[in-house]
Amino acid sequence: MYEDWAEQFRVLGDATRLRILMLLGIRDACVCELAAVLPVSQPAVSQHLRRLKQAGLVVEYRQKSWMFYRLRPDLPEHVRRWLADMPVDPGDAAWLRTHHAEAACGLASASDPVRPTN
Repeated sequence: MYEDWAEQFRVLGDATRLRILMLLGIRDACVCELAAVLPVSQPAVSQHLRRLKQAGLVVEYRQKSWMFYRLRPDLPEHVRRWLADMPVDPGDAAWLRTHHAEAACGLASASDPVRPTN
């Protein structure tokens, strides 16, 4: 019974994973979009998402050639409350609202620069 709670606390104890959850609270996103916003590599984002998925906090789905992630619709109430109380970086929110997988996945070769992170 307590093992599930303990695993969720371990997963939530990482600042990058918390930021990913906040970003997914804005909208569903693919790994490349999250990597463009976060100060970590795309493989690192994938590993963080894997941990979040194992803890039952996010789900994945395929759309065209991209794998998207979203918050589980049935998130535990205590997690939903924590996320509601956490501040959202306005720059992150603005970036996610204006960039989408088709553009974000090509950022490395496009003229649209990656948004600087804090």
